[in-house]
Amino acid sequence: MTKRFQKILVTGCTGFLGRQVTQEFLSRGYNVRGTTRTPEEMHQSILSDFAAGDALELRTLDLNMDQGWQEAMDGIDAVIHTASPFTAYEPKDEMELIRPAREGTLRILNIGYGEGIRKFVITSSTAAISGATPTKKHQTYSERDWTDLSTKVSAYTKSKTLAERAAREFAESNKDVILTTVNPNVIFGPLHSGRSGTSLRIIETIVKSSYPGYPKISFAPVDVRDVAWMHAEALENSELDGERLMMASTPITMPQIARCLKSNGYKVPTVALPNIAVRFMSLFIKEARLVARGLGTTSYYDCSNTIKKTGWESTSHEEMILSAAKSLGLQ
Repeated sequence: MTKRFQKILVTGCTGFLGRQVTQEFLSRGYNVRGTTRTPEEMHQSILSDFAAGDALELRTLDLNMDQGWQEAMDGIDAVIHTASPFTAYEPKDEMELIRPAREGTLRILNIGYGEGIRKFVITSSTAAISGATPTKKHQTYSERDWTDLSTKVSAYTKSKTLAERAAREFAESNKDVILTTVNPNVIFGPLHSGRSGTSLRIIETIVKSSYPGYPKISFAPVDVRDVAWMHAEALENSELDGERLMMASTPITMPQIARCLKSNGYKVPTVALPNIAVRFMSLFIKEARLVARGLGTTSYYDCSNTIKKTGWESTSHEEMILSAAKSLGLQ
C-alpha cells in the first residue's frame, strides 16, 4: 500500500505503547519524530534502543504547555497521539489526569491543524466505552457505546472519555480533519525497551508480590504489538478514517493469569481472594481501591467491527502474558 504520509509525529514515544508504536512505524519505513517528557540529555540512550539512524528524532515536550509543539509539527504529515497519563491508583486531584489528557489532546489537534496537518490517529481506551473497571454484570459493549460520566467513575476513565469526546467534537467542527481512534483494553505483551507501564505491573505484581492470592477482577487484555499494528493500519488504510477501533479479548481474571504463569514454571499462588477481603484491603492500600470497584462484574466487548474492517486476530492470552513476563526479566 502506498504511504500517504511520509513523516509522522508520535507523542509519548517512550511509553510502553509508544515505543511499540514507534517501532511499528519505523519497521514500515516511516520517518518518525517522537515526543517525550524525558530530558534531552537522555535522548541518545533512547535512540539507541531503536537503532533507526536518521529515521527517528526526539523532542522533549509537555502536554500541559504550548511551548515547542508548533516547531515539532513542522514538516509533519500526520500525528499519532499516544501520550496520556495512566496511574494504578486514584489521584487526590482528578485534574492531574484530566488536564493533560483532554487539554493535551486539544493542544495537539489545534496546533497540528494550524500547521496544515489533517490526519490524526489517537490512542483512546475501552475506558471511554465501558469505564476502566466493570460496573455492570455481563454487559457487552461495542464501539457505539460511551462511558456515562454522570456515574461514579475513576479519574482515568473520565480523562480518556473527555479526551476522546473533545477530539471527536474537534473533528466534527473541522470537516477536513481525518480522525481515527484506537480503543484498547488493558495492554499486555512484551516491553520493547525502557520501563514497564502501569498495565504490566499487573503481571509484575502477580510474580513478585507476597500476597496469598489475587482479586477476581477481570480484564479483556490485548497485546501491545497488536495495538501498535492497529495504529499503523489506521494511518495507512483510508477505509478506517473516522473509525473507533475497539480492541479487547475474552475476559480473564487475575487468578487465571496467575494459573497461566504457574503452568509455565512461575512459582506464584493461584488462590482467588474473597471479594470481602479485597474490599477490606482497599481501605488501606490505594492500588486496591480501583480494583475493588470491579469485583463481581465482568465486561464483554464486541469487536466485530474492528475485526471485519481490519482482519485483526488477537494474540493469545498465554502469549501476551508470558512475553510480558519474559521481557520484564521475571523468572
